[in-house]
Amino acid sequence: MLTIDDIEESCARRRMTLVLHPAIRRAIRGYEESLQIGLRAFLEDEAEARFYLPVEGGGYAQLAFSTRRSPSGHLILRIDPRDPAELKRIKLSLPAARPV
Repeated sequence: MLTIDDIEESCARRRMTLVLHPAIRRAIRGYEESLQIGLRAFLEDEAEARFYLPVEGGGYAQLAFSTRRSPSGHLILRIDPRDPAELKRIKLSLPAARPV
């Protein structure tokens, strides 16, 4: 089974750093394979891509992929909620045993 660590290693092989909020990191557990498919499509097509993260209680939080460069020129791959309010929803959907 693919893990977020595997995805980070894949990014590192491409000489990029994966950046995501700790709550998103916890919430994507179990969905890494689907996330990897979306990331691969985004990186190959350079097209706008999204990942729909199932959120406890129903529905999905829409995550967007983006790339940018650090001031020193290092490639950064970010995964962020498309709507900043979705981060709160993701945090609230996490089990209490896994605080953010």
